[in-house]
Amino acid sequence: MGKDWYEGCVYDQKWRMNHLYHVLSKEDGVVRFRMNWAQEEFFDGMTNRNNILKARQLGMSTITAIYILDKCLTKNNFKAGIIDKSLEDAEEKLGKIRLAYEYMLHPREGLANEFVEDPYDRQMIAEWARKMALREALKIVKEKETDIQKSKAVFANGSEIRIGTSLRGGTLNLLHVSEYGYVANNDPVKASEIKRGGINTVPKNGCVIMESTHEGARSGDNYMMLKAAMENVGKELSPEDYKFFFFPWWRQPEYSLETGKPVEEGYLADYFKSLEDQGITLTDAKKRWYISKEKVNGFAMKTEYPSTPEEAFLAQVEGAIYGSIISRLRVEGKMAAEFEVDDHKPLYVSWDVGLSDYMSMWLVQPGGDGKFYVLDYYCANDQPIPHYLNRCKQWERTYRQLINLHLLPHDMNQREFSTGVARCQVFADAGLPFALVPRTQNVWNGIYAVKDLLPHCAFHKRCSEPIVVDGIEYMSGVDALENYQTGSVGNNGVERKEPIHNACSHGADAFRMFVEAYMAGFVSKEGARRREPELAGRLGSGVGAGVPSLLRI
Repeated sequence: MGKDWYEGCVYDQKWRMNHLYHVLSKEDGVVRFRMNWAQEEFFDGMTNRNNILKARQLGMSTITAIYILDKCLTKNNFKAGIIDKSLEDAEEKLGKIRLAYEYMLHPREGLANEFVEDPYDRQMIAEWARKMALREALKIVKEKETDIQKSKAVFANGSEIRIGTSLRGGTLNLLHVSEYGYVANNDPVKASEIKRGGINTVPKNGCVIMESTHEGARSGDNYMMLKAAMENVGKELSPEDYKFFFFPWWRQPEYSLETGKPVEEGYLADYFKSLEDQGITLTDAKKRWYISKEKVNGFAMKTEYPSTPEEAFLAQVEGAIYGSIISRLRVEGKMAAEFEVDDHKPLYVSWDVGLSDYMSMWLVQPGGDGKFYVLDYYCANDQPIPHYLNRCKQWERTYRQLINLHLLPHDMNQREFSTGVARCQVFADAGLPFALVPRTQNVWNGIYAVKDLLPHCAFHKRCSEPIVVDGIEYMSGVDALENYQTGSVGNNGVERKEPIHNACSHGADAFRMFVEAYMAGFVSKEGARRREPELAGRLGSGVGAGVPSLLRI
């Protein structure tokens, strides 16, 4: 066994975790816990702040549960918390701790994969574990917050484990945040609450363990926290700096199929070749496993089983509305294309005005050849309208021609409460031609129109690059389109799929604004570009030539 059982039980936490506790395995039922490669790598490298990007089923929540239980049993008044995407999931994490504790109280012989071979050592370890469990007397109690009843583990030494979906109040020595990527993508408000109300309960000498797959491309709180942790790699960390861990699928030994069909040519063969170019060489057994899983998971494969950290940020989310179309455009070379602006064709900017003054803009040029050339994308938050108009002027300088028409959402005609002036008035005051696109009666009509038009688009590679404004990074326009997704909403048990309003929806709505304007006749594929003399003739008009009078202010 190596180390003397008594010395291990008393002085070595890693040894205790690998000998005293039991967990439920997928293959063999309850077994004595022993760290796998990923768990050991994490334990040996763990610090005050930890952020883990991972593939599925590598045991990060299991090792964290055992770590929490050991801390609670060996330290007085140790306070731990578990946050998960739902209360049921948090209860399941607490269930891992309860099972390990129950097997300490009632040790069993004859369990599968028993690696403590010496009968005397097994007996001594079991007796030590039972005495420890009896001494600290774990109790599971129910506590009620508003109308939600949840469990809490309380120990005789004053230690306790709270669970929830946010956990605000009190001070925690350790906080486990699971599946933050899912929460940040599907419920940004809750993600912000976890960050402000949960993580801030942990002092700088405490420990935060965040472990999750990633959703939502290059946007949201999870992406920003992972990105910050990745930028810390190789640097000396303060107690408040997050350390980045990445555990890919291909390092897991069991993720392989020794027999089966040979690896055939096709897009996955090209994918495996791209991994080789990055220094990741897969055996045929690994490739066969990946191919079999990809058939089941489809577009979610890179979320559930990423090969590299960057790949996780490119993965489409579940319910991606335009995902399959954009994947096809990418294969056709139309999502990161390089082309020049046509000096003889008009330019259009379509806008979306989101919550908290979040704005997005697409610069599009109809080609006259049945195609639409998407030249650029820009977005920012909490900036005045002149900030975005300056970006438009920069585009005009870059492409050496004026923007023919700004396509604005209908609510830009609403008057500001403080001034009584319509928000679009700034366009009129600047002499810029604009049109207010009528509100669609059904958002899905606009979405279906986008689906019809997207195959005829080519996106310049600039549209795939993140935008940085005042040190804050925003997702690219392509990421916003690709990860625009549906979610389930409804009342009284009746569910329906509706687009989720998050960071992706701003860019997607701005692009839909262009398509709806085109369908309404405000965009001409054959029109001429706007010339300097025309600008003077339109000063103060607030609307471009040929735009119906119903759109005037």
